[in-house]
Parts: sequence; C-alpha cells; structure tokens
Amino acid sequence: FERAFILIALVVFGMIIGSVLGLAFPLISGCNPTDLNSLRFIQISSQIFTFVLPPFIYVILTKEKPIESLGIKKTSLLWILIGLALMYAIMPLNSIFTEWNAGLKFPESLKGLEEILKSTQEAATKLMEKMVNVNTIGGLLLNLFMIAGLAALGEELLFRSIIQTSLIKICKNVHIGIIIASAIFSFIHFEFYGFIPRLVLGLLLGYMYYYSRSIWVPMAMHFANNGTIVFLYYLNNIGAINIDVENFGKTNIIVTLLSIVVTIALFWLAAHFHNKDIKTENTEI
Repeated sequence: FERAFILIALVVFGMIIGSVLGLAFPLISGCNPTDLNSLRFIQISSQIFTFVLPPFIYVILTKEKPIESLGIKKTSLLWILIGLALMYAIMPLNSIFTEWNAGLKFPESLKGLEEILKSTQEAATKLMEKMVNVNTIGGLLLNLFMIAGLAALGEELLFRSIIQTSLIKICKNVHIGIIIASAIFSFIHFEFYGFIPRLVLGLLLGYMYYYSRSIWVPMAMHFANNGTIVFLYYLNNIGAINIDVENFGKTNIIVTLLSIVVTIALFWLAAHFHNKDIKTENTEI
C-alpha cells in the first residue's frame, strides 16, 4: 500500500504541475488559451508530468534495479514485428467495438449523464482534430513526438511496466492483472464512448509486454497506433489521400473475419515464443 500511495501521489502531483504549467503558458506567452500553440504546450506538459516522469521517479524511490524493473531491456526484431502486425491486424475487429461503444444508449433516467459524456467526448475529439490537422512537415513531426512518442513512452511505462506488473503480483494471476491494468488505462482517458476499443488496445499491449518481457514492444505498438492516425491526417491535409480517418479500419465482414483469424494466429505465435523462451531459460539454469 505504501508503494501504491507513492505512485498515486507522483501521478496526481504530476497532473497538477502539468495543469498549472498549461494554464500559465497563455499568460506568459500572450497566446490565446485555445490557439494551437497553447493546446500543444498543454498536451506536452500533461504527458511529461503525468505519465513520463512519475514512473522513473517511482522506480528510483522503490526499486533496487530501476531500469530493469521498467522492462527496459533488449528485444528482438521478431517481437517488434509480431507486435506491429498484431496492432494492424486487430484494427478491423476493433472498429466494430468502436462503433458499438459509440452507439451505446443510456436509460431515460440517465439521459443527463449521457449528454454530459457525449459532450465531453465531442470536445475531446474536436481538440484532437485541431492538433492533428496540419499540412507541414514540422507540424507532422511535432504531432508524432507529442501524440505518438510521448504517449507511447509515458503510458506504457506507467500502465504496463508498473501498474500491470504490480497487479499481476498482487492478484497472483496474469490475466486478471492485465485486464485490470487495461481497464485503468482506458478509464484514465475519460472518454466513455471510446472505453471498449481502448480497453482492447490495452489488453493487446499488456499481453505483448508480458509475452515479450520488453517494454520496447508495446511502446512500438502504441507509437504505430497513434502515429498512423497522425500520418493519415497529414496525408489527407496535403491532398495525397482522401479518406475518412475517423472511420479508418472499418471494412466488410470478410476482412473482419480475416482480422480475427490473423489476430488469434499472431497471439498464438507470441505465446509460443514466450513459452519457448521460458523453457530455454529454465534449461540453462
């Protein structure tokens, strides 16, 4: 409980610092709080202080081998390729969960709550669209760093390296630990109408971290997921393509069934290599 308190305190304190800096930036710079530069600063400061720094400070305070405890260890290209293939293979299937989640209706007695959640979701979507709608290389690179890079680094260290690993030990069950950590990961984004697809993404990242035992694998997957959306918006804005990015991944039933088959096959492959690595280590011992 002491370590849990330390982690929560670091995250909450980081969230407060990030928010204060975000509010202070427009006052210091003279920018409008709703202009693009202010939004970018808020996003970057929030990611760094809420997700990136707390895991490093936490392991320094509580672990004898900080870097090792974060899962920062060498991995093979094969694990990276399996992870990336899984990330793209599951997109058609996850698009169905996205559509289903977005269409959820509340009982009449909770209509007020439904309206609040919908307006919050719409505000978050508009905010993200404002940041990703760029048509310059500089804007693209900044978005890849801000939306893909920092999110992949900070969120994977916090939710997979620390929270998931701790929950597996506490629950003494790999699957329960991964499921709870994934639910927390999805909930912390405070987007009810995106909870299910983000939960699926969390499960995917969680299992690949457990199987590969290297945080670089889910980081690469997370970066690819966010980076793909950022890149597609950029290509749309420069006129290179013309697609509905919001509905990217939606397709017909044949492709969805293929998505399920390939996802299961890749999961089996990951589990197979994980078991093989464990057997090899036990043999060497």
